[in-house]
Amino acid sequence: MTPLSDSPVQTPVRRSRRRLAVAGVLAFAAVLVGMWAYALFFASRRSPDKVPDRAWTASAEAVCVEARLRIDALPAADTFRKVEPRSDAIKQRAAVLVQANDILAGQLAALRALVPADGTTSRLTAEWLADWDTYLGDRRAHAVELGTGRDSAFKESTYKESPISNRMDAFARVNRMDRCQVPFDLA
Repeated sequence: MTPLSDSPVQTPVRRSRRRLAVAGVLAFAAVLVGMWAYALFFASRRSPDKVPDRAWTASAEAVCVEARLRIDALPAADTFRKVEPRSDAIKQRAAVLVQANDILAGQLAALRALVPADGTTSRLTAEWLADWDTYLGDRRAHAVELGTGRDSAFKESTYKESPISNRMDAFARVNRMDRCQVPFDLA
C-alpha cells in the first residue's frame, strides 16, 4: 500500500499551493516596494500646515517675540513655592497668570490684524488662531481656579486625543514661528 503523501493526485495540489504562496509573497513584496518608492521619490514633502505667505509668518513671529519677552519678564511659577500659606502662593500665581493671559490676548489681537496675502494662509491662520482662542480660554479658566486658592492641574482642551497645544506648536514650527509656540509659564 502506498502512503497518501506519495499519491499522484496530491502532488499537483501541493505544487499549486506552493505556487500560490510564492505568488502571494511576491505580490506583497511588490506592493511594499511600490509604497516605499512612492513615499521616498514621488510623495509631496510639503506640510499641509505650511503657509505660502512668508511675509505674514515673519510679521507674526515679530508679534510673538514681543509678547514672549513680556511674558518672560513676569515672575516664574516657581517664584511662589516658598510663599506661605500655600493658598496665598496660589492666588499670587493666579494674578501673574492673568497678566500673562492678557499679554497673550493682545498677541492674538495683533496676529488677527495681520492680513494674509492669500486664501490658503488666511484659512490656515484662522484655524490656528481659533486653537489659540480655545487654549487661552483654558488658561483663563485655570487662572480663575487658582484665584480661589485651590491648587489644580491645568486642564487643556484636546484635538484628536492630544493636547491642543501640540497642534498649535506644530503649526508654529512648520512655519518657522518658534516664538509663537505656547509659552512654558504654567509649569
